[in-house]
Amino acid sequence: NPVFAGTGDSTTWDEQIRERGFIMKEDSIYYMWYTGYTKQTGKKMKYLGLATSPDGLKWTRYAKNPIHTTLWVEDMFVLKSEGTYYMFAESAGDSTHLLVSSDKINWADQGALDIRLKDGNRISAGAYGTPTVVKQGDVWNLFYEREDAAVWLAQSTDLKTWTNVQDEPVLNAGPESYDQFAVAMNQIIERNGLYYGYYH
Repeated sequence: NPVFAGTGDSTTWDEQIRERGFIMKEDSIYYMWYTGYTKQTGKKMKYLGLATSPDGLKWTRYAKNPIHTTLWVEDMFVLKSEGTYYMFAESAGDSTHLLVSSDKINWADQGALDIRLKDGNRISAGAYGTPTVVKQGDVWNLFYEREDAAVWLAQSTDLKTWTNVQDEPVLNAGPESYDQFAVAMNQIIERNGLYYGYYH
């Protein structure tokens, strides 16, 4: 059985849940941010919710969910740096936004990311979502997909302007049959000098 699911109740805000959530463990508690919506309103807005667990199996929804209602939030990735929580999340139109929080509950939208080509020009209009972030020193590394077709890497030192490391994808779809139509990065882990990218 699922360990966490939408309520299935049309009178609740999270009748359905959407794609990739994010789990972070702090002080023996697992925090999971997730996207909820209803069948009736899901095409207009998707909301951010929070659930906690002592073991990763039994989850309790935060009593004051949803915790963010003014911005469409899905496919979130959360990273803590120097006491601040940074959430990179896909919003309406498959644009990636940055939200910040000091308590994991109250999030302030910092707007859509400004992603540039290597020459400094903005990337072409269109989707840029499913963000995954790795921070190394003062450099933030953003892995993002465009139209689910491939994954690119952009870097920033100020969280405002992001510049492609190269204008070619770092991960293409295919050539195997299981991922030939779409790819998006979920998480990247560094271990023993190698980076492991987990994608869907």
